[in-house]
Amino acid sequence: MYLVRGSLTDYTFRDTNVTISKGTKVFIPIYGIQHDPDIYPNPEVFDPDRFTDEVMKLRHPMHFLPFGDGPRNCIGLRFAHIQTKIGLIKILNSYLIDVCEKTPTPPYPLNMQDVVMLQPTCGIYVKLSPITAS
Repeated sequence: MYLVRGSLTDYTFRDTNVTISKGTKVFIPIYGIQHDPDIYPNPEVFDPDRFTDEVMKLRHPMHFLPFGDGPRNCIGLRFAHIQTKIGLIKILNSYLIDVCEKTPTPPYPLNMQDVVMLQPTCGIYVKLSPITAS
């Protein structure tokens, strides 16, 4: 997964002799950034605390780019955030979520060949148990 941008002008990186010429395509490796252990310790471990407001403030904003950034970021960013929150609220209000006998261990291997979006190589299996009112 990567973003592609084109340089509109010649650009020399501060304190270096490295210059990107006008028109050069720049590939930004999102997968590489988000799996860099210097940025995300134990990158293969599921850790939702990485995205608390306090932790996010300590990290450079370009270290998490699920929707790109700048004037060409994903037009669906806000809609996706709202839809995800609504979906999670609906599920978590009605069900307990747990692993089941079909849930792979270790967690889902990812297809990394010819991939535009990361996806598991098998289905996503969990056990949903209805929450009963007490």
